[in-house]
Amino acid sequence: MTTTGRRRTLAVGVAALAMAASGVLIAEAATPPPAHKANTAGLKQVGPIDEATGFPLWYKDTNNVRLELCLDPNDALCIMGDRPDMQAPVSFPDNFPDEAFWSVADSSIDAGGGEKAQLVTAVEAAFASADGLPAKGQQVSFGRIRIRASGLVDNAEYTVTHPYGVDKVTAEAGAVKGINTTEDIGSLTPDGVFDQTLGSRPAPFLKWTAGAPAGYLGDPTVEHAVTGSPYDTNFFRIEGPAGSFTGSTQLCDDPALGNSPTATDDCIQSDDFLVQGKLATRGGVQVTKAYYANSGSGHMMDLFAFSAPGQNLIVSGTGIPETKMREDGSGSGRYFARVYADGAPPSDLAVSNRSDSPVSVDHVDAEMFGDRVHVNSAVYSNDTKKLTVEAQSGDDAATLKLADHAAAEPTSAANGVKSWTISGVDVPPADVTVTSDRGGVGTEDVVITGAENPSAQVVATISGDTNSVQVGQAVTLDGLASTGTITSYAWSVNPTTNATLTGTGSARTFSATAAGTYKVNLTVTGAGASNTDSDEFTITVADPNAAPVANAGPDQAGVVPTSTVTLDGTGSKYASTYAWTQTGGPAVTLNNAATANPTFVVPSATSAVTYSFTLTIKDVNGTSSTDGVSVVTDPDTLTVDDAQYKRGSLEWRVRGGSQYCSANNLVSVYWNKVGSTPVLLGTATPVLDLGVCTYDFRLRNTPTALRPTAAGTVTVKSALGGEVLNRAFNLL
Repeated sequence: MTTTGRRRTLAVGVAALAMAASGVLIAEAATPPPAHKANTAGLKQVGPIDEATGFPLWYKDTNNVRLELCLDPNDALCIMGDRPDMQAPVSFPDNFPDEAFWSVADSSIDAGGGEKAQLVTAVEAAFASADGLPAKGQQVSFGRIRIRASGLVDNAEYTVTHPYGVDKVTAEAGAVKGINTTEDIGSLTPDGVFDQTLGSRPAPFLKWTAGAPAGYLGDPTVEHAVTGSPYDTNFFRIEGPAGSFTGSTQLCDDPALGNSPTATDDCIQSDDFLVQGKLATRGGVQVTKAYYANSGSGHMMDLFAFSAPGQNLIVSGTGIPETKMREDGSGSGRYFARVYADGAPPSDLAVSNRSDSPVSVDHVDAEMFGDRVHVNSAVYSNDTKKLTVEAQSGDDAATLKLADHAAAEPTSAANGVKSWTISGVDVPPADVTVTSDRGGVGTEDVVITGAENPSAQVVATISGDTNSVQVGQAVTLDGLASTGTITSYAWSVNPTTNATLTGTGSARTFSATAAGTYKVNLTVTGAGASNTDSDEFTITVADPNAAPVANAGPDQAGVVPTSTVTLDGTGSKYASTYAWTQTGGPAVTLNNAATANPTFVVPSATSAVTYSFTLTIKDVNGTSSTDGVSVVTDPDTLTVDDAQYKRGSLEWRVRGGSQYCSANNLVSVYWNKVGSTPVLLGTATPVLDLGVCTYDFRLRNTPTALRPTAAGTVTVKSALGGEVLNRAFNLL
């Protein structure tokens, strides 16, 4: 197994589930529980950050198996990505692999007809930098499950069973599309935490059933049976329609598997995997917090650290004695020590794990080592709208600031307590943060005092379907747009002669028997004293013989293909009925054509199209009037700035611009394969970057059938009508 073409540019999010075929879902989340069996099986814990690489030293599964990141290029049992100098030692970031793995368990099946089905499961280290290459502060991790199979039945549903679950996948249509899904779940935002990967599926770690090399879960160059699936599905199987896998040497033995109860070419299976997993030999160490406070002529320092349980952690630094950290007895891996320095805190303060070989060290950087800031209280009065905060620092000379109110100067008490009083705070914060110029930070929840807020003042609003009618034509009115907690609606009309209001509650129907101007009033009442409000709606009633006037609304230009267009006949006068008909352009379906506002969906087209419609209205007497309107589309303007295929990394890349940056403007890239109809390589969604709408399509680890051997052309089309035909690509 090789890693050529594994590198990918990652979507960014606190926790993300990225499906290659359907986009990216990004959502903030707390540390997730294990992924399987009611959150009892999977990944359990992320280890301390390795100071040398910025990645966690290990991940632990719910079987308490700890695997370290495999980074020894001389170790044949390690898999990793490319480095700038493959002969030199690994060093971060100048000669570091673009990807590495805590675990890998891959399987491959002969799918018949020269095709292969592949399963990739891994817990992976990579980078969120724009080019996917190693960079400080860009470290990310995720659990990956990738399924690929070609030569399948178009649009048929396949059941894929693997050690971490059962997935239902529909084969995409096309010459070689089949199944090509990638699920990446993890810490895809480079925040230095790496805990979101605990919610990914590729765990508990798979290992050989027997005979694994000492210190490893398996050998990634040798196929072998495995154990460890939380569902006891220690195999890779694909089931589908009969004839899907004709000619395969790995058909399922049981004819009951697959869609046909008698055929066997509807199911393939492999029980063998290529496994990488190096058992962690070091517990590592990570300083999670470090505080100091003045104490006599020196400083008292509190240090908090994290490691595996049972480690020998030692605090050291100039001017302080080596001190062993005390371990939390719960087995959580939390450690603490308090040390004293006669003078300033040492610049070389560090915590080392003497249980490790080689010894792991985490130096306490100046930016994370600050004075201890304690927020004594934070109180907000709902009556006076004042926020009062008290805080103090362990360093008497520190300058404290109240976050979000940096300009506010505190008052100082004799005991060193700083106080802020902020007036005119309409909405209180849920918590406050106090920062120190010496690096300390303190937070505290805000306590709310005072009376409850008064009930919301009601606001009356009348909505009507028209305000200009003939005698005998009704007007529908309602007060549902009114706001507040409304207990009653009171309606009236003036003058009352020749006019009536019928109905109950929030709605009324107005009608008049004589021409004139009528004013309808609505008064709403809410909870609390004096909680009322009124609105007025004026209706002009014309003579019953007044001529109706149809108004189909203004012409619409620049309409986006695939969008929904709403026609507008509300400007018509004395309309009792509406009837819309299409009079020009390709036929479309008008929804609600007997209303004032019908709609239709604009078909996609590569050139501008004009659609024409006629509105016919009739008044209460049956007298009609007509008017017309036109709708002109503006299809996407698509460009291709660069197109290339890199043979070395097996990567397609096509970049360009688009007129429309919207989620539904999918850009499709086709390879004009010689002797074949154009083959879909994949899709990309245009994004807005610095005010410019661009797309960047990449296909890495390109399947064999999509790898060109000579220069050629690509065609790029967008869902909103853009099209670039036969654009030459570079073969690199």
